[in-house]
Amino acid sequence: MFKYLFKRDTLFATLAVFLVMGMFAFLPINTHFLDPIHLALSDFDYNDLAYSKMDKNKDTPTDTNIVIVNIGYGNRQDIAAMIGKVAAQQPKAIGVDVLFNEKKDPVGDSLLLKLFSTNAKLVTAFNYTATNNKGYFYTQSINKGYANFVGEEEGVIRHFTPHLEEENLSAFAAQVVKQADPESYQALIKRNKLTETINYTRKADKYVVINGMDLINGKADSSLFANKIVLVGYVASTINDVEDKHFTPMNEKYTGKSLPDMNGIFIHANIISMIQSHQYIHHLPAWLMWAIAFLLCWLHMALFIKDYLENHIWFHLIAKIAQIISAVFFVYLGLLSFHQFNTQMNMTATLAAIILAVDVLYFYEAFAIWLHKKKGFKTIFTHGKHN
Repeated sequence: MFKYLFKRDTLFATLAVFLVMGMFAFLPINTHFLDPIHLALSDFDYNDLAYSKMDKNKDTPTDTNIVIVNIGYGNRQDIAAMIGKVAAQQPKAIGVDVLFNEKKDPVGDSLLLKLFSTNAKLVTAFNYTATNNKGYFYTQSINKGYANFVGEEEGVIRHFTPHLEEENLSAFAAQVVKQADPESYQALIKRNKLTETINYTRKADKYVVINGMDLINGKADSSLFANKIVLVGYVASTINDVEDKHFTPMNEKYTGKSLPDMNGIFIHANIISMIQSHQYIHHLPAWLMWAIAFLLCWLHMALFIKDYLENHIWFHLIAKIAQIISAVFFVYLGLLSFHQFNTQMNMTATLAAIILAVDVLYFYEAFAIWLHKKKGFKTIFTHGKHN
């Protein structure tokens, strides 16, 4: 293998692989016949397997810094009473993940308006939309943040946008952290990321949840809220209740999902946990992943050329086995990096290069022999017959 590593043909064949990859990327090829596959895999990321198969963050303890109040089907007067009970205990911040798109109950609206316009620890949620309808209490609220997640229209929620610089708006979870933990918020902003990958560390059962109606009726211990971050929002009562639920990587069914698995309030809670703990998902730079892809393709090409010239009768079998082993190994390596080090390695270019290497080698051999005959190009493919 190594005697072919620095051969000119090995380098040129490797370059040919990336040339073909570039052609596939830019040529307008009709791939409508692949639409069913595209639809099936549109919400799939192999890193999700770190959650469903490798139990990423399974043993993470309950986050006792966050308490969630379930509003259930309470009306606006009920929600105002819940917020009042929480505020009386001096929490660090209160995030209200409820969309009040229009005025409804005069008494309830009045109570909420007073809370949102006077309590600096309160953060209200709104949807950032093209119609610019930010809700009934938007202008009167002291603090607010957009509750939108990246990709919520298409499938699995893996990312969020921390801040929109041009409009000076922050995500709901980020705005809550800003009130409770300004240093962690500034650390998030200094990362200067357009989008952040959410590090899901906890399912719903790893957060403290209080029933809002119990809180109003004095059946819940309100002292739990003191010096805590409190999120007020809807929590589904059953697994089949999909109101305000989304698909996340923590879904046990990582393909062919039938039911969303997590309420928005818990996604916000996971984001807050991530920001406060500074346990962000890191991404290796694209240039590094392409460099790794080129190096690994070069090594594989040297192996393939060796077997092609010296052991041709077994070439196809050896090449396919090598491709399968490499594909499994590099997918596992990416999963291990994500699971253990919260680092995403995009191995797509590497896998594509290794898969294409054998077929491109055939074309390169024919081209090299043609150049040899026409232009006297020196190539190792003219030295004798294949064994």
